Amino acid sequence: MGACLLTGPAVRTSFLSMLVAALSLAAAAQCTPSISPALDQEMASLQARLNSNPNDPVLLYNLAADYGAKCDSANTLTLLHKVASLPGGLDPSEYRDFAFLHDSPEFKAIVAQIRAQNPPRIQSHTAFIIKEPNLFPEGMAYARFNGRVYAGSVQRKIVWTNKSGGTHDLVRPGQDGLGYVGGLHVDEKRRQLWAVSTAFGNANDAPLMTQGLFVYDLANGKHAATFVLPDKASGFLNDVTVAPASGEAYTTNTGTGAVYIARRGSRDLQIFLPAGTVTGANGIALSDDEKTLFVAGDFGITRVDLQTKFAVMLPKPEGVIDASIDGLYFYRQSLVGIQNAIHPGRVVRFYLDANLARITRGDILETYNPSFENPTTACLDGDSLLFMANPQLHKWIPGKPLSPVSELHDIRIQRIILRAR
Repeated sequence: MGACLLTGPAVRTSFLSMLVAALSLAAAAQCTPSISPALDQEMASLQARLNSNPNDPVLLYNLAADYGAKCDSANTLTLLHKVASLPGGLDPSEYRDFAFLHDSPEFKAIVAQIRAQNPPRIQSHTAFIIKEPNLFPEGMAYARFNGRVYAGSVQRKIVWTNKSGGTHDLVRPGQDGLGYVGGLHVDEKRRQLWAVSTAFGNANDAPLMTQGLFVYDLANGKHAATFVLPDKASGFLNDVTVAPASGEAYTTNTGTGAVYIARRGSRDLQIFLPAGTVTGANGIALSDDEKTLFVAGDFGITRVDLQTKFAVMLPKPEGVIDASIDGLYFYRQSLVGIQNAIHPGRVVRFYLDANLARITRGDILETYNPSFENPTTACLDGDSLLFMANPQLHKWIPGKPLSPVSELHDIRIQRIILRAR
């Protein structure tokens, strides 16, 4: 989720971030050139990094997107040709700043080349269906103790479903000052649901939204606590994870690159990692021993030692793309994530060394599933991953009328089995 109105990598991490950026952009198909000193600075920074690493597909893709924001078709296509020639399978077909090129034969040829080299892989099956097509969820969570899937909504509410197929409100729209709902996390030990609440844009009800973490007691459905983002804090909260032993929660601020912590006994979020630590901080996961935090960012995944707070981006082999991860989850010495923005959406897994200090290899678990429509986040259920296939967030714009239900689909929660290394 996002409130930063830049057009570069800082808002390229998730579909909610894209929506925030879209608030300041004209319709992409019209391609009104972006004129922004911040964009120019970002392009200069990307170019400087490319000078020392000219074949980095993530840097090339991001620079292409910036040229796209300027409606510079020649440079955009030149860079995308380079992206297509490199490993990683980064697919520009659905990114907003390339929309003005969709009718270009050259752009179509680039997309076709990428897809020919990276065929579909589909191994999930539908586990749950949320029968509320205009929910527009970003975050989801699963409670094993009651078999319920929970999903947030840009309509400022949280719903749940189970195998019976019914959809029920856990939190009514705007209840307790809940804002747009981002990441969700179930604390199984305490049977609580943590929800990221954020606000952005100029919606009429924006002043009524509280930015912070909301906690709900799943035994009775009642609001248990709110941890508020400090008034002077900029940016916007995005995702959350909870330490089972302590019950403390960590949440990312995508707009500033900071990480906050919610400590028991407090009612305010406190800075854990300062702004700028992880550019585009989004998905967040905790190792099983609760000693290491992993934070997804625009250019890769950052490893954080919780005792020392030392943060460093995970090294990885050439060709492994761990950038632009939305939901991120730790599973048996690996990280599983939903990758979007630099791709229409795929499920990826990164295997770590014994010290959890390096990515040793990466796998694409699911890609080009026909039911995909902006997959965003997921959750673990034992040895499988549950993830939302079609949140359809691209059809929602803050403050604008909702798309007709006839143009939308029920939300499909897919299950994919996570196998041994």
